Amino acid sequence: MLERRRERELVPNYSLTGDLLSFMRCGLQYRYQNGSALPPSRPVQMWFGEFIHGVMETAYRLWKSSPPAFPWPCTKTPYNANPPSNRAAHDIGVIGDVVEATLAAAGKNPRSRDLRDSAYERAERAVNEIGPQLFPLVQSAEERVIGTRPLTMPAGMKARARMYELHGIMDVLSSVTVGATGNNALCDAVRAVVPNLPSGAEIIVDYKGAARPSTNHPYWKQGDWQLQMYAWLRSKQPNAAPVVAGVLIYINELALGQAGLGELQRDVKHGRTDVKPVPGSRDDYLLRTWTPGAQIPAFSLEFRMQRAIRAVPITDPSMTAALAEFDKVVVDIESCAAREAQHGKIMAHWPAGGDDPTCDACDFRHFCPSPAAARAKPGYQPPAPDTP
Repeated sequence: MLERRRERELVPNYSLTGDLLSFMRCGLQYRYQNGSALPPSRPVQMWFGEFIHGVMETAYRLWKSSPPAFPWPCTKTPYNANPPSNRAAHDIGVIGDVVEATLAAAGKNPRSRDLRDSAYERAERAVNEIGPQLFPLVQSAEERVIGTRPLTMPAGMKARARMYELHGIMDVLSSVTVGATGNNALCDAVRAVVPNLPSGAEIIVDYKGAARPSTNHPYWKQGDWQLQMYAWLRSKQPNAAPVVAGVLIYINELALGQAGLGELQRDVKHGRTDVKPVPGSRDDYLLRTWTPGAQIPAFSLEFRMQRAIRAVPITDPSMTAALAEFDKVVVDIESCAAREAQHGKIMAHWPAGGDDPTCDACDFRHFCPSPAAARAKPGYQPPAPDTP
């Protein structure tokens, strides 16, 4: 006797950065940015981060095919104007034009001229300062990885599926190359956390369009978990070598703005960062004597690279811990979607927990209930202090 055909089961598909980390940043913003599609058909990522990723990938492929000498020029196309003529193929302005057009075709555009200018400045620094040290080490660029995890919902709540699918993109380095290369800030950072690199192992790399977070900020721990998850996903690919370390490259550290520099000053003062200037050095003097609104100081390349590069060891226990954390995030997203479907209300069932920078850039802050969103609204006045 033939069995009755089972109903088709939807397996939710999540992007590690576009979905899980976005939800952890602010659940309500994640919901509104995704519309009614849960999980989303298009990852929710900031334009800035995707622009940096696109420029670095294209620059690497150009370098690999016919390595132009560094530094590469950056003749940026003026905002809403025609591109300059007679630019070389490896001009970062040419690369940026292509990446911008690709993102625009997907409905992704910079929020402002200032953001676009900042993206080009940091992309130029990334290519010319990170590129010479990173590109020779890359074994595989923009490697796409995918894996599945069991989905277990809380008691009384039905799951859409028994499994969920998770995917991500990273660069992959060889431990042999990293272990043998000298005078390289990236290799030094990896060897500092894994002194005895096993032959044949791999190191994974991802870019962050952000500054290095404070060590007591949730983003610090989330960055570690992200690398652990990438390592687990990499381990699920056919013929994959073991991953022993991961590297996050905080692109904004190469060219800090006013806000980032102020945060760095506070982090150093209060002991909330693992990378600070050497006491008595020129970098230390420039940081201590800088005042908000003054010109951004010219920190040394060595200090900026140390701030930009973060290496994390990968072990079976650390991957297991990260897996448990992200399983919880998926359950939270699925639970929010289920409660919304049952009660028909969005705001009551998605957590609004963004920090000030997240709310400042959010299109939905004008009607969001979170305190940070209230501070981001025009004309906000802080409440008067309590009087005795």
